[in-house]
Amino acid sequence: MRSHTKFTACAFAAALCGALAGACHATDSQTNVTGLPTYPHDAGGQMDAIIRSIPNGQHCIHYSSNSTDALAIVEDWYKKSLPNAKIEDINKNSLYGSYFKLDGIKLLMGDDIVNVYRMGDSKQTSIEIFKCKDAAHTAG
Repeated sequence: MRSHTKFTACAFAAALCGALAGACHATDSQTNVTGLPTYPHDAGGQMDAIIRSIPNGQHCIHYSSNSTDALAIVEDWYKKSLPNAKIEDINKNSLYGSYFKLDGIKLLMGDDIVNVYRMGDSKQTSIEIFKCKDAAHTAG
């Protein structure tokens, strides 16, 4: 079953990357196949095996990782790597709920999201990349 769900996520990733004309290789579960940039000092992340539905209603493939680099350094790298992204506070319309405050930013590119944040006194900067196939639902 795991290989089937992994194939589904990889097939989705390949279709998205093909649409973007990006170089994307669906390999093992440690490789970012979203087509969005991987931070160079990434500690080796995890690619979800299946498409996930996130709280805003989108359906996305998801890559998560971390780095021991300072939050500001990782934020600056993503700002330069995604120069056309809209940048918001990570806590605005948070995918993580309002139960705790995070330090960081989210970068929005069309339907896609990159979250860069730290939790409290953590020594790790977290990186989450969501490559989505549909727009967020808005409350109306």
